Amino acid sequence: MRKTITALIAAASATLMISGAGIATASARPAAARAEHFQEMVASPTSSKANVIVYGAFTAAGIDVENNNNTDTFKFPGGSFLVTPRFTSRNEHLNKATCLLTESLRLTYKISRGTGKYAGISGTGHATLSDLEITARDSHGACSLSKTLLAQQVFARGQGPVTLP
Repeated sequence: MRKTITALIAAASATLMISGAGIATASARPAAARAEHFQEMVASPTSSKANVIVYGAFTAAGIDVENNNNTDTFKFPGGSFLVTPRFTSRNEHLNKATCLLTESLRLTYKISRGTGKYAGISGTGHATLSDLEITARDSHGACSLSKTLLAQQVFARGQGPVTLP
């Protein structure tokens, strides 16, 4: 559950960087950083992938794949890049009567290690993430955060500058 949230955020951040990279032009001057926006959504408590849409200077659809080391890889047609998130704030509330968990997070991210048409990409940005979960109950009827969730929806939005040589 927590890794999925981290992955989403990282993915969203990465998307921002990609969009800027996609619009970089070939010239002798260094590429200028361009603003990009992203939106990401997960609607499955058991998936390690999220759908991502980036828009602004560059428009693309892809997936965010959660890695084992608290990073994410954003994969788009023609290439991918690594997103490394750092959470700056987190608020959560568990309704013990209904087992509904609500969580909101803020984070910053770094984009690096591009492949294909995103080789050399770099950037940073900030994002927000909203998570809504229905937890399972344990054998005593209490809400359990260690069992597989019954339902989950995660929505992330972000923006930031990205540069691609």
